[in-house]
Parts: sequence; structure tokens; C-alpha cells
Amino acid sequence: MKFNFSLDVAIALTLITVFLFTSGQIYLNGYLGYFLVDPIALNFSVQDKIYLGFFKGINQFLYLCTACLIMFFLRYIFVYFDLAKKLDTKLLSYIPKNERSPEKVLRIHNSQQYDELDKNYSAVVINSLLILALLWGTFQAFIYIEKKSKIVAEKVMNNLDVLPKIKIEEQSDKTVRYLLKCGSTLCAVIDEKKNVSMVEPKNVVYLSSNFDKKAS
Repeated sequence: MKFNFSLDVAIALTLITVFLFTSGQIYLNGYLGYFLVDPIALNFSVQDKIYLGFFKGINQFLYLCTACLIMFFLRYIFVYFDLAKKLDTKLLSYIPKNERSPEKVLRIHNSQQYDELDKNYSAVVINSLLILALLWGTFQAFIYIEKKSKIVAEKVMNNLDVLPKIKIEEQSDKTVRYLLKCGSTLCAVIDEKKNVSMVEPKNVVYLSSNFDKKAS
């Protein structure tokens, strides 16, 4: 297997970024969706989603990296010991001779890839199975992140005191509000009666009681 270092690094960084971005997006959808808030309305930046995806999906990312290393090692063993050829020979032995495809098949000009595919059929199948397994693991990681975000949202709904207390600068009422999440343009806040509203970040004032709790 040939490697192009620059290309491999670029592909790896792209896949990592896509995974973290998607993890952050899924977490926001699960968490804010519990409060009937659309993350698009808060206008989170790409950097915010990648940052959030790193902290909320780092364990799943490490699991996938471990799975990739294991799969790469298994494939290396499979190729190094030429197990593909042995497996093809073993499978071919179960097929009656009169039902086997001819050993030599006429190919069109410059179609050697067909011959290579026939010779390495088991290797192609193994590679395909490993890729499918990795995709399945990725989807399972996303499902887990979404479930985790909904569990966190449910705990927040049952105990709003875990959220930072705020007040709205432009409003005169003294209703206690809690900050759910802030995006680039809007913040989602909730009051003691579980009413959710959107406010501009510049109007959000953090109460000093938040810092008193941390100090104690």
C-alpha cells in the first residue's frame, strides 16, 4: 500500500474536522431540541460546533481511532500472510468445476483492473466489510452523542439551578432566568416557569450569585 504523506494528512484532518463538526451539531440538536429551540436560530459558528464536538464526542472519537488501528492491523495481517489467496482457493473448492468461471476470460483493451479484482476478490471484500463496520461505528457514535445530549437536557429541565442565572438588561421585570445556550446572534434562556425565549447576547447580564456559588 502506497502512502502520500501530504494527501493522507489532509484527508485525516478533513475526516476529523467533519466528525467533530457533526458531533457538535448533533449535540446541539439533541440538547436544544429538548427545549424546542432550533440551533439554527442561535446561529452557532463552525468553530463553536467543532469546539463543542471535541468536548462532547472525544471519547467516541478515540474509540473510532482505536477501531481504525485494529482494522488496519487485521488488514495488514490478512495481506502479509496472503490469506486472501488461501481463502479464494478454499471457497473455490466448494464450487463444482463445471460451474466455475473460466480461468482465462477475454477482456477489452486496457482493462487489467478486472483481472486484479478477480485475483484479490477476498481482499476487496474484507476492505469493504471493514469500511462498512467503521461507518456503522460512526453512526452509533452519533446516536450515543444525541442520546447523551437529551439526558443532559432532561436533567437541566428537572433542576434549572445547574444553569447560570441571568437577567435581561432591557426588561424591567425581575423574573429569574437561566441561560441555556448562546450563539453568535441569539441566546436561548428559560425562566422558572419553563418558558423559553430568545434574547440578544448584549442584553444578557450574569448575576453575581453565579460566582458566589463557585467561590463557595
